[in-house]
Amino acid sequence: MHWLDRLAGTFTAMPRFYDPVFADGWGDQPTLSRLRNEAFEIAPIPDIDISWSAPVERHKVRLTRGTFPSPRAELLPPASRLATALRVDPLVEPTSTCLLMASFNDHGYATRLNLATRLADHGIASIILENPYYGERRPSPGQPLRTVVDFFSMGASAVLEGRAILNILKRELPTPIGVAGYSMGGNIAALVSATMSFPVATAGLAASHSPGPVWTEGLLANAIAWDALGGRQRSKEIAGVLGSASVLNFPPQPHSMTAVLAAPTDDGYIPKTAFEDLHKHWPGSELRWIAGGHASVLMWKKDDLVRAIVDSFERLRGNSEL
Repeated sequence: MHWLDRLAGTFTAMPRFYDPVFADGWGDQPTLSRLRNEAFEIAPIPDIDISWSAPVERHKVRLTRGTFPSPRAELLPPASRLATALRVDPLVEPTSTCLLMASFNDHGYATRLNLATRLADHGIASIILENPYYGERRPSPGQPLRTVVDFFSMGASAVLEGRAILNILKRELPTPIGVAGYSMGGNIAALVSATMSFPVATAGLAASHSPGPVWTEGLLANAIAWDALGGRQRSKEIAGVLGSASVLNFPPQPHSMTAVLAAPTDDGYIPKTAFEDLHKHWPGSELRWIAGGHASVLMWKKDDLVRAIVDSFERLRGNSEL
């Protein structure tokens, strides 16, 4: 485990520094059961209409803010029901467009804007989707994910919103489209890709196949309010519940073989097997290892992450069967 992950994990385990997740327990059981069942299904992609503001130039990119009603508004608190996104375009005609999904606790656009600006250097436009419960969509101060149902609702909504955005891009753009994300964003990006019937470039960066092993085998286990769930003896149960939302539920799509999966060598948050299981499930995908831990790779190896996204588009373009 990288030293920076170990240090971050120490602070995560201290309630005075970190507001624990699931502090209000499991949440409504019928809703949780329904969401678990839905995690094994591919829902129809809803039509959405994104309202875009006037673009603003910032350094070498053009920024445009967009909003649309979330397709799963009934799952979300009122503050999260209006989806918000930031489009980042190079100042030249883009060669492709990538949807960037949010990591855990990724409030706002700053981290992904850094990646998007670097992608613009390669001619790739980005759309940064703000997750439900995060940033402008945060329902209240403090830890927004009060229950396991909140976590499921966030993930299910983010996947459906991401699929809806890609569907619009496919309809409106003549150039290739893709999806990427880091950590939880990588897991959600993989779920989005696994449920798309048309070709999308896919870059799963530090991406587990599901949240299950991440929350029970890695350092994030220290961030859970275990007493509210019935104690740590419920670890296998929470692993099974969160593991319901898995890429392994769905047969590989034809474009899965072109995916690039980039994983830290010394990740303290995601087990190595969670990276490898996703790679094995997508025959033909590339699994590349980046030296470092979960935090250090995101902080100091951004060029490697951007290269993985760029290469995912090149692999998609290079496959004549898609």
